[in-house]
Amino acid sequence: MCLESLRLMCCVIIDNILKDVVAIPKDSDADIHYIYPPYNDLPGILYSIQADPGRCNAVVCIIPSDSCEGIKAIIDGVDTTENQLYVSYVCVGNTCNSTMMQDIIALYNDSISAGEFEFVTQKATFIARQHFEFKNLSRQHIHQLEDTQRDFDALINIGKALSIEKNPDRLLKLILHLSKTITGADAGSIYLVEEINGNKLLRFKHSHTFSKDLPYEEFTIPMDKNSIAGYVAVTQQVLNIPDVYELGPDDPVSFNSSFDKAHNYRSKSMLVVPMVNHINKTIGVIQLINSKEDIENTYNGDEAYSIKLECEADFEKKVVPFQKRYESLMEAVASQAAIAIENNRMIRQIQEQFEEFVRASVTAIESRDVATSGHSFRVADVCMKMAQAINDENSGPFATTTFTDTELKELEYAALLHDFGKVYIDTAIFLKSHKLYPKDLENILLKLEYLYRYQQLKYAMAIFNEMKKETEFNKRLTHVNALEDERDDVLHKILVARQKVIELNNPMVKEVNVENEVKNLFAMLQSLDCYDVENNAMEIFNDYYIKNLTIKRGSLNDDERHEIESHVVHTYNFVSKIPWPPEFARIPEIAAKHHEKLDGTGYPYGLKGDQIPLQARIMALADIFDALIATDRPYKPPITLEQALNILQEEAQKNKLDKDLVTLFIDKKIYQQFDRNAYRTKTAVQ
Repeated sequence: MCLESLRLMCCVIIDNILKDVVAIPKDSDADIHYIYPPYNDLPGILYSIQADPGRCNAVVCIIPSDSCEGIKAIIDGVDTTENQLYVSYVCVGNTCNSTMMQDIIALYNDSISAGEFEFVTQKATFIARQHFEFKNLSRQHIHQLEDTQRDFDALINIGKALSIEKNPDRLLKLILHLSKTITGADAGSIYLVEEINGNKLLRFKHSHTFSKDLPYEEFTIPMDKNSIAGYVAVTQQVLNIPDVYELGPDDPVSFNSSFDKAHNYRSKSMLVVPMVNHINKTIGVIQLINSKEDIENTYNGDEAYSIKLECEADFEKKVVPFQKRYESLMEAVASQAAIAIENNRMIRQIQEQFEEFVRASVTAIESRDVATSGHSFRVADVCMKMAQAINDENSGPFATTTFTDTELKELEYAALLHDFGKVYIDTAIFLKSHKLYPKDLENILLKLEYLYRYQQLKYAMAIFNEMKKETEFNKRLTHVNALEDERDDVLHKILVARQKVIELNNPMVKEVNVENEVKNLFAMLQSLDCYDVENNAMEIFNDYYIKNLTIKRGSLNDDERHEIESHVVHTYNFVSKIPWPPEFARIPEIAAKHHEKLDGTGYPYGLKGDQIPLQARIMALADIFDALIATDRPYKPPITLEQALNILQEEAQKNKLDKDLVTLFIDKKIYQQFDRNAYRTKTAVQ
């Protein structure tokens, strides 16, 4: 049959015969479309079919048998997935290519009757409907698999994210954000259980809404069944409410609409899930509000933040009930969240307990010396201020230096424990306030007093013996006067020596060489004879006194200084025994190096420059500054703040302290950012 004859036949049947044939009812879920000669622009014809994607679309292509392959090749090259067309072929002619047998639903020799046309139409529709239903079923299965995979991935990602986050506030925000994202919720809140005076309460900790920037403040509500969150917390049941405004008197919960009224919001669907820990105890509640659905693409997965609820119509059209699968999914999320919150709490409690233990230990150590009470705490405060100032620097030598929260805590612990080794130091040395110990000073002063009395008695006897002589009076008087002058000179020297010993006994803040003064004093006292009651020569001044009174700075002699300097080694040995986690592994090293100097004159290792960690250099500055400004150190007189800052600058110029740190300390006025009397005992303050 020629194309023109076939076209005319189809036109007659379609335009006339089918008017009386009810092949496809009007209310059917299928649409039928026909393709017949002349086949002009087949792709355009197929693309132009405005098919409803929600209906079955059958296409009956009537073709001559000798043109089957060519026409089919053209049609097969057209993508009909968007308008979901399914093409069936009716061949008219004597022969047909066997390769098309699966697509041909009928073969006629020369013509098609109305009844036959009705048959092929129904058959094509049936085949298309089966194809359509199979395709939809496959699509549903695919979407279900995609949902399952997305939920599985979400749980894995949530588990990873929750295990990484250590900050408690950020953890709660993360839990809520992830919960809203995977359920498409527009808003949500998190409550945590707390106990006050024996009463369990739910604290409203965090809230967020994607569509509106709504303010919130923390508050508490009773943990009972009178609120939706309280009901879930008490019963540990999941509530999935399609519309909270449709809750009736027979429902176990009621909705408080005050928040909606205050912020012009419309809560509708709600999913509320308890967070239960490993001992089946409720620790909080996750409350999700308004599950949103993209009506144009129900499987985009971005509903939570891509869809905005801006008007009343949006709440009606875009808000849907939470899917049933979200209940079990959110139970899994809530379980992970509970574990993360509990772990976070336990870690925080362990950290707080350890920190309190450290602080209590430091307090106990420092109680041995009232004068240095609070020193380690103040050093830690200065170190923290310095590190934070470094973090704030955007230019200069510290522009690229940043301390993380972990590194800040590491520095704080090192500063608190930097003098812990002093527990191993002899208390007498530790508390030595002057160059001589009190008993040693008392001993030499008693000896000088004895020498004074001895010389008085010695000259009194000499004068008495001179007066008894039988010589001429004037001559005797001359001798007596000479003895009295000599006596007065000796006694004056002894008194001067006594005062000089007291003066030399005072420690110096800056280095002063008094070796010549001490030697002259020693020589003078050695020139005076002195005997005890048994007529044995007494030693007024010996090498021990010389060694101590010639101390150039401070109150410690070399032996004592070496012993007290060993406190950093003791600190290192002690602090190293603490099983620090890896992130705090450098605490012993930092604490042990706070007495190192950039020029290598420090102790205990004599390190230079960059061999000294920045944290230890910060601590060295803080340690020296607190010692300088102390007003009650027994081994030195108090100095002004200006003098203390000048000394820091001098030490920096001598390349003992870090110049950049000293400059930062002074420029940023770190010295004004903490209380000098902080942490002191009452006795120390008095």
